[in-house]
Amino acid sequence: MSSFLTGLRSGYENVKRSCKAGWASEPAETAIRALVRLSLTFLQKDCTTVKLNSRVPGKSYHAYRRRSGSKIVSRPANSELFLCDARKIDHLWEDKKRGTLPTDSLSQFLYTVALAPCLALELFDRQNKKGPATYFECFVGHLVAGATKTEPRKRAELPIQTRTVRLTMDFLFDLNDQLSLHLAVKMSTRERVVQAWAHQRLLDSAFGVGRYRGMMVLFGETKLDSRSHEVVEICVPDQWLAYQALLARMERIYYFDPPERYRELANQFPVLVKLRSFAEFFSETGSVLKP
Repeated sequence: MSSFLTGLRSGYENVKRSCKAGWASEPAETAIRALVRLSLTFLQKDCTTVKLNSRVPGKSYHAYRRRSGSKIVSRPANSELFLCDARKIDHLWEDKKRGTLPTDSLSQFLYTVALAPCLALELFDRQNKKGPATYFECFVGHLVAGATKTEPRKRAELPIQTRTVRLTMDFLFDLNDQLSLHLAVKMSTRERVVQAWAHQRLLDSAFGVGRYRGMMVLFGETKLDSRSHEVVEICVPDQWLAYQALLARMERIYYFDPPERYRELANQFPVLVKLRSFAEFFSETGSVLKP
């Protein structure tokens, strides 16, 4: 078991190091792929599946627990989207590189690759929120850098009278002289999500609306009660609507596991809220990033 933990920690550090050196690079992809393969192997061989009581209509969830030495239960995994099969994910990885994955399979592939290291890492430390969040940010940053063929930066320089104020944001992609992409990445909207809209408002105010295109990528909104093993989705649609209408406009909001309440909000306000499954980003990149 300790060898798996050592490997997971080493693989996680390698992902961070490789992405920082080149977000769209082959070494970054190799590091992510190795960590995912190790994580899925660990979940298959050394863990048991824990059935969860889903209170989310139309969705079933399960979790994982180590076979011995711990009572820690992982965060929920959507049973329809998570493929706990290292060999199958390897095959899907090759199909994705060839561009032959249909949208349904792409959704499963992306969901599994995004979640597997998070599940494995937290089975050794359930309170470690930073590790899974950092890995998720690395994975999304790598994908968007590859899709846009642009290396991101993390610092925004905002001119304010005679000073230049520097702020750290998740990702800024300078696509051309007229358009940049502001990409906010969060595991859920419970993670200070107003910051994404606030950063977009700052960019709009400093450089004019439209110079920076806002895009937010989120994993999901599920929450697990560790005692009852109940899974619920926590959503705040009114808050979202206020941010989107009165604070700043995010051009797209993508989810790996889209909540139904936010889908309903997007249907009610289709001009204001454009919500998609993240798999759809790769088929609509051109329209999303069109000047």
